[in-house]
Amino acid sequence: MRPNTITYPPAGMKPVGVIEFVHGMCETRQRYEKTMEYFNQYGFICAITDLKGHGENILTPDDLGYFGKEGYKGLVTDLHEYTMFLHREFPNLPLILIGHSMGSLLARVYLKKHSREVNAVVLCGSPSNNPMVGFGKFLIHFLTLFRGEYYRSPFMENMIMGPFEKPFMKEGIVNSWLTRDRFVVETYNRDPLCGVPFTLNGYDTLMNLMQQVYSKTGWTSKNPSLPVMFISGAEDPCRRNDKAFKKAVTHLKHCGYPNTFFKLYQDMRHELFHELDHTEVYDDILKFLEIKAGIDIPIPVAN
Repeated sequence: MRPNTITYPPAGMKPVGVIEFVHGMCETRQRYEKTMEYFNQYGFICAITDLKGHGENILTPDDLGYFGKEGYKGLVTDLHEYTMFLHREFPNLPLILIGHSMGSLLARVYLKKHSREVNAVVLCGSPSNNPMVGFGKFLIHFLTLFRGEYYRSPFMENMIMGPFEKPFMKEGIVNSWLTRDRFVVETYNRDPLCGVPFTLNGYDTLMNLMQQVYSKTGWTSKNPSLPVMFISGAEDPCRRNDKAFKKAVTHLKHCGYPNTFFKLYQDMRHELFHELDHTEVYDDILKFLEIKAGIDIPIPVAN
């Protein structure tokens, strides 16, 4: 099994559900430790793995940001295998899928065939559709012919990630677009397993995920009662703008999930779980799971 972490509610508290986190690009499962501890206090078993090409799920540093020949399909297979493992380990408990950033793309591609395996979905920091995806794939394939799929292209890095950095350049620290919490950004920048530019293979996988998400075809598994919640920082450049963000929500509704909702958080950026006001986000997720997914949330045990 891939490197994974599972955390549990306090002793004596009966679990009310399982939350499976799917992390974003260029980060690791360890960054979700405090978030998982928070939801443990409310009766949730929390689980997360390092995605292929991330964290401890690599053989050498060269494998960071490389997804192998199977690309996005391999990621979907890995997600399904881990989800089914959690079902076997914790039967009869509702399973909630929370995908962040690239993980939110992967979670939606997963829904195209396996929506009946989950009881609720939260999509955090979701990238909106980009009309330049097709052109980006063309450039990636062209560069791969000459450089190979392990090549890390500064040109592609600037084209794909540059627009995210631009609005925050005056702050004087790279990756400020992630969160207003400077300590979090500095910690991220010091981590050798975080922020490493994707290989050409990695960016091709990312483009394919986006194309799959925003395609109107392939949504074969219909679960119209599934509650889905989009959450995003109002200052998150990944969502592009209000129109593109709301279009992403509407697209999922039209693909067979009418029970889809959204919320924007004023002043927050990309990583809501690492924002200054992250407990507001956590509390909204709990309310969503209680009201829309019908999960009885217990009162946390006092320390």
